Formats: sequence, C-alpha cells, structure tokens
Amino acid sequence: MILTRLYELYGRLEHDPEFKEVLPRPGTSKQKISFIVVLTPEGKLFDIQDARIQKIIPPAKKGGKEKSILVARDLIVPGGERKTGKGANPHLLWDKSEYMLGICNDSDNAEKKDKEKARNVLFPAFREEHRRFRNEYTLQDTGLNAVITFLDTWNPSTVSEVVRAKIEKFCSNFGTFAIQGVPGYVFENPDVSSACIQEELKSELDTPLGNCLITGETNVPLARIVETKVKLGKKPGSLVSFNDSAYESYGKEQTYNSPVSEAAAFKAHNALNLLISEPRYHFKLADTTMVFWTEKKTQTENLLSWIINPPQNNDISAMDQAITQRIQSFWKIVSQAGDPDLTELGDDVSTPFYMLGIEPNAARIVVRFWQESSLGDLILKLRRHAQDIAVQKMFPDEPDHIPLWLFLAQTARDSKGIPPLLSGSLLRSILEGRPYPESLYQLTLNRVNVSHDKYKVGGKVSYLQASVIKAFLTRNKKKKGLNMSLNKENKNSAYLLGRLFATLEMTQNDSSGGVNAGVGDKFYSSASATPRMVFPTILDMFRKWIKKLSSDKPGLAVVREKLVGEILDDIDSTKGFPSQLSLEDRGLFALGYYQQMRAFFTKKSEAESSADNH
Repeated sequence: MILTRLYELYGRLEHDPEFKEVLPRPGTSKQKISFIVVLTPEGKLFDIQDARIQKIIPPAKKGGKEKSILVARDLIVPGGERKTGKGANPHLLWDKSEYMLGICNDSDNAEKKDKEKARNVLFPAFREEHRRFRNEYTLQDTGLNAVITFLDTWNPSTVSEVVRAKIEKFCSNFGTFAIQGVPGYVFENPDVSSACIQEELKSELDTPLGNCLITGETNVPLARIVETKVKLGKKPGSLVSFNDSAYESYGKEQTYNSPVSEAAAFKAHNALNLLISEPRYHFKLADTTMVFWTEKKTQTENLLSWIINPPQNNDISAMDQAITQRIQSFWKIVSQAGDPDLTELGDDVSTPFYMLGIEPNAARIVVRFWQESSLGDLILKLRRHAQDIAVQKMFPDEPDHIPLWLFLAQTARDSKGIPPLLSGSLLRSILEGRPYPESLYQLTLNRVNVSHDKYKVGGKVSYLQASVIKAFLTRNKKKKGLNMSLNKENKNSAYLLGRLFATLEMTQNDSSGGVNAGVGDKFYSSASATPRMVFPTILDMFRKWIKKLSSDKPGLAVVREKLVGEILDDIDSTKGFPSQLSLEDRGLFALGYYQQMRAFFTKKSEAESSADNH
C-alpha cells in the first residue's frame, strides 16, 4: 500500500513543472556532485573546479547565529545507483574521483590497496566503458570525444600537487565533465543524454518478467533489488529488501517473491526521496522522519510541516507574510466548531492525505508509522488534540500551538533519551484519535520530579508538562473538570492537594522575600507521592510563614490563610491526607499545582500593572 501511494505521487509530481529540475525521470538519478573536471575542446585537462554550493544553517535557538557551509549540489544525471558487486562498475560521464581520475580522495583515508585499485582497475574500466559506449551508439559528440581523448591520455601516476590538492579538498562526492567555454555538462547534450538513458534502461531487459503488485501490469521486468536507495541518514537504505532465505517462498528469491516492476520501484522510491529532500514535505520527530503528501496539490500540504511540527528555531516574524497568513487561517479553521471547511485556503476537505514515518536502521529503512485519511479528518483530529492539551500559558512567549518535538522533549533530558517508538505512537494517537502513549505520561511525570539546579518558585511543573498531563488525563482517563485554567469547583482530592502545595510554597516565598531552596524543590516529589507523610510537616512551617507575613503584608496573610482553610475543608476530613497517590492522581496533583501557581502569577502581574497605571 505504501509503495502504491508513493508510485501514484510520482505520477502527480512528474507532470508538475515545479519539480522538473529535481525529480529524476526513468533512466536517471539524483546524485551529489562536488567537483567538475573541465576539459579543453581538444581533450586536455583545463581545471578541476569546486561544484559545491553554500548552504545556510539556521540558528538552533531563537536569537542564535546562522552558519554557512559548503555542500555538494544535487544534480540529475543519467544512470542510477552503482550496481552491487566487488568489480568495477563505472557510470557514464560522472562518478567518483577514483573512476574519473584514477585517484582516491585522501580525506577518505584510502589505503594503499585502494589507491592501486583506483589507478589500475577502476580508471581503466571507466575509460573502456566510455569507448564502448561511443562505439555502440555511434556517437559523434565533441564533448564525449573530448572526454575519451582525455581518458586515453590521462596518467593518474603523474599528477601535479595543485591538482591533487583540489582532489583532496572537494572531490569527496561525485564529479562530472564539462567543456571549457561550453555551457552545461557533457551528459546534457541531447544525443548523449538519450543514449545514456537507453543504456541504463537496457539493463532491465536482462531481468525476469512477471506481474507487478503495484501497477497490476503483467509480463514486465521485475526489480531483483530496489536499486533506488532511500536517502535517509548518513547512508542510504532500502525500504523493501529480502536478505534471508526465511523470507523467500516457492523458490523465488529476493524481491521476486513479492514482485515489483523496475519502473514502479524507481518511481515510488524517487517520490519518497523527493519528500525527504523538500523541507516542506517532512519533519523530524526524534530519530523518525515524517513525510506527508496529499493526493492532489494543495495549500495545506505546503503548510503542514509548520503546522504540525514547526522547527526549534521557528520565528514567525521572519517568515513570508503570505505563508504566515495561511498558517493563521489554518489554525483558525481548526479552532472553529462544526464541519471543517478549507475553502479559505482553496482546498477540498475530502482530499486524501498520507503520512509515513521512517527511520534508518543499518542498510534498511524501518517503517514506524503509516496513515491514510483526508484533510477534513486531519482537521478534526488536530482540533481534538488542541482541546485535550489546552492549558493557559504561564508566560506570554510560550507557544500557543505546541510542536510535537516539544511534546516529546518533556520525556527526557535530551533527544537521545526519547524512546525510539514514542514519536510514531504519539503521532498515531493524534492523527487517529487514539489514547496517548502511557510512556509519554509516565516519563513526563518522572521529569517533573527531577531536582533543579536553579529552582524558582512555581517551577516544578512547566506549561508544556501541564499540557502533556492534562491531555493524557482528559483523553485516556476521561477525567472531568480539567479546564484550561484553575477550576475551584474541582473537588478531586489529588487536584486539591496540588493546589494546597502550590499555596504553601508561594506563602513561604512571599514571607521570606524569595528563597533559594524552598519546599517546592525539596518536598514536591514526596508530597505528590505520599501526602500523609509530608503535608503535616509543611503545614507546621506554614504557620510560621503566616506569622511573619502578617507583620509585613497582613492583607496577603489573611488571603492565604483563608485559601488554605478552604482547600483543607474540601479534602475529606474523615480520611485525612491520603497515604499515597496513584500514578493517575500524581498527574492531577501536578495539574492542580500548575494551575494554582498560574493563578498566583496572574494576580501578581495584574497587581503590578495596576500599580504602574497609578
């Protein structure tokens, strides 16, 4: 099903002029070109030029500095991936420096035997392949003739230090040929290009014929292995592969036991590679790359990476104004009640929508997530998620729409500690309306209990952690009375205990004018787990804080005593403080704590604003 949808996507993209220069056609492939061997029309070496382009890396954090690096340029060239085997497998008019020049790039730490192989095996094979190619297709192209003349006269053993230095500096990827004073590359000549593509497609004729499971075509060349690699991570890998006899059946080896035509495999994998290379069609969740697309071209498709999971350096002010307005329009549509309507963006809510989560694993690609739905269903699911996680922000600069990477970040100290399967589970719970992962909730509570080096009053539960906790309790546990802000009508004992602890902590802070290590950081963990053991001790301290506060701020002391008394009255006096709280109740404790603290800070901010106005 996944390959079928990707195959269909290729059919959409190949007719879109926007992707003419970036989507490989049958017989070609996209490769990373870092150098150009420039020849004179007579076939002599004129120069080896750097083909890399400058790439700007945005700052990792808001306010940081951007970086500029040189990277190989993506270029669509004739031919595909190098065929497997230990022998020489040269490409036509492009390849590594060891094939094109017979010289290894020393930055790759090439051993002596590799250097000898490049000089004595790979380069001669590259030269002979081009001679054969010209003769077989009877080509009389001046550029191709210059390349063959160069190969006939080039001696890898007698290379100047200037040339060798250039090879070591920027010849780590692939290279290609160009002619001095002639625009473009040698392989771009129409006759040469056509012959190169014929040569590539000719290899399909030697493969077994069969029925393709993707297209339904019969008697077509079948892919023995999927030659087009998925370019994810440091090394490309295969989305479909068989490497063990246990996966074979009826005597059919490798992918012949699950037949896919060469043409269908090429199109499906190149469509996937385009999604991975285009930032607007994918985003990262921990180690998982999420790619998405719609059956037909839509505005929503172009916005989803910003909508679902904007990057860490997301700065809306720096974005194109038109894109900003579309994103705001989308969130407005999500927040509206009733049936979804995307006419404001020019889209149809019935348009099919697909999302695929993949992750590199050795030489293969692991599928972590797959979903088919529609744009209308996507809006409904995002609306429910937004409602479930909604709590009032503690500070104005916190995000209104929480990115998924920030949701996952609440579970671990850094990205390496996030469980690998959690990203797919979280996204599935959102897009399919399923319960949130249990581990998301448990790990977030664990992070709440971690001690802080520089703790500030009210800092035990953050806005993001409160959002995770409320979402889980609302959807998974069907808890009622969990509002965006403080709910004084919520009489759940665990919620009340969280409010009580926040009130005690705030009173200590107000009575002392601020403390470095107060009850919040010292007693939160034990108070939220075993209230009966902790609260009597803190209430004894509360009386001392009130006495001190009464002398400095008598009005505030009265307000705090009254609030503590009201909360204690709502807690079941016949049972007293619970001996321990369940995992579910600890979440209610955390939410009560956060919302009570936010109410304190809101009143404080209002009081300061009122004082400024006077």
